[in-house]
Amino acid sequence: MKCVILAAGISKRLRPLTNNSPKCLLKVGGISILERTIRELLALEITQIAIVVGYKDELIRRFLRRTFPDLNVALIKNSSFRATNNAYSLFRTREFCLRQEEVDHPSRGRKKTLPDQLLLLLDSDIIFSRNLIAHLINARGTDRVAVRVKGKHNEEEMRVSIDRYSNILEISKNVPFRSTYGESVGIEIFSPRSTVRLFSILEERLRNKNGRKEYYESSFQQLIEEGYTLKAVDISAFPSAEIDTEEDLEYVERFIIPSLDNV
Repeated sequence: MKCVILAAGISKRLRPLTNNSPKCLLKVGGISILERTIRELLALEITQIAIVVGYKDELIRRFLRRTFPDLNVALIKNSSFRATNNAYSLFRTREFCLRQEEVDHPSRGRKKTLPDQLLLLLDSDIIFSRNLIAHLINARGTDRVAVRVKGKHNEEEMRVSIDRYSNILEISKNVPFRSTYGESVGIEIFSPRSTVRLFSILEERLRNKNGRKEYYESSFQQLIEEGYTLKAVDISAFPSAEIDTEEDLEYVERFIIPSLDNV
């Protein structure tokens, strides 16, 4: 399995805490968000990792050299991080995600094949239980989206609506609350086939200047409209939270961190 972590943003809502640091290097429970994430991935034996960097990227590079000196992380720069959104950051990982292998074919000689690994996509500002990703990996469905169903939902969330089979019908911040099944927490798994199409869609949308400022969920929505099935996997039983504000940070310190070892 390959993993992409998106960590290019400025994180204005966390200023002044992010004046001199990217959000992913903020410490939560005494450990930076990025260190916690990487350690959870390594515990699951996920070692093929790419991180999209932009804002204060030199600090992330220094952190990785110091903390994980033996881990070969692909660092991919989004130099346009101030003028783009996470759809563009994700697109920057295209070569890493779609790298093809050459294999011997009896009658055709050497032949390139589609990537043969699942893709795990993570936002870099999530605190989560290790068992959450294990649960997502073992869940049904070719393509899976981690969704928090329990609890209150608000306008800032990336909400989803589903059909009777837990297939996602809509994923956006505009899903009406009466139709909301839950919040997409920013953790997804895609099959090789869907990954190939996802990057084609990202490229198509980026040709339109508006695509550079989109959330990547706009491309997920196009996948759905083209007939791909994205399963909503309820991860409410596993503690997780996105950190966008100082209030989020305080909430995670008080309620999420103490529960991580129990679930």
